[in-house]
Parts: sequence; structure tokens; C-alpha cells
Amino acid sequence: MNKIILKIFLVLILVSKQAFAFDYDPLLIRAQASIFPKIILLDKDLDKKVMENKVVISILHGNGEYEIALNIKSLIEGQYKKNLGKNELKINVLDYRKFDDSTVSTAYFILKGASTYREQVTAHAASKNRVVFSYDYKDFESNALISVLVREKTYIYLNKNAIHDYDIKFLPLFYKIVKVIE
Repeated sequence: MNKIILKIFLVLILVSKQAFAFDYDPLLIRAQASIFPKIILLDKDLDKKVMENKVVISILHGNGEYEIALNIKSLIEGQYKKNLGKNELKINVLDYRKFDDSTVSTAYFILKGASTYREQVTAHAASKNRVVFSYDYKDFESNALISVLVREKTYIYLNKNAIHDYDIKFLPLFYKIVKVIE
């Protein structure tokens, strides 16, 4: 009897964990993990945002998204082998609730989480002229700067309304490959 109750309990835990998690497309995550670091290299002022010869990407997640954040970290590290351009690559995984203004990274990757947390990160990043990548281009409402969408083709979206807030200048090539969304 105790084994049956334990099994039911485990199933309930697994189901409840999935109920609170957002849906993430594995293909989109792989594309973003591949593309986002390359976009960092297109920042004209990247040298000013490198810390101790390290490009630091902070992946921020909410409840039920920790495993997704770890997966993204693993995909980036697997592809880039801890190097991005001439610099070492370091990836932090942070819960939105632990984010504060002392968290300075070269770039940020925000998962869905709560909009108030996303807005806190984007405001901080904009004030430090750091790129914020978002899983979902709908996060442009939270002032995220760049997102990728995979359909028949892969599209890189740039939030036109946010570009002035961030005051980031990219190499001209970048502007030729993005779709600007207002």
C-alpha cells in the first residue's frame, strides 16, 4: 500500500512540475543557443563589456524553468567549448528572484518567467548597454532587445523600440540579417 501511495505521490509531483513549466521548443532552443553568442560578437563595443577576458552570459529563469536554463547552458558550452571569439566564455544560470543590480554580465538571456522580473532585467541591461536576448519575441513588451524565431526559415528579430534604450551599436552586417519589429 505504501508503494502505491509513493508512486501516486511521485506522479503528482511530476505532473505539477509540468503544469507550472512553460512550453519550450527544443529546436528553437538549439537555434538560440547557437545564434545568440554569435550576435554578441557583432557588438561594436564588446571589448568594454568583457570582464577579465571573459564574455559572461547570464541565463535567467523563473519557476519550472531551471532545467531549460541548464539545457541552454549545456548547448552553448557544447558548441563554443568555453570560448567566444578571443575570450573565455562563462555562463551563469540565475533564478529571476536572485537577480539584482550587482549582476553585471556581457549579455542576458531571459526565459519566460514573470513579466515583472523580465522588466527588471531589461531595465538593468539597458542601463549598462548590455544585450538582452529573449526566448520569445513577445517579450519585446518587456523591452527585450533580440529574439530568434524558427519557422520555415530562421528569423532574428530586433526590437526597434528598445534599441535606443540599450544604446548598442552592432556591426553593419547585423542590421542586414535582422527583421525589425516595432
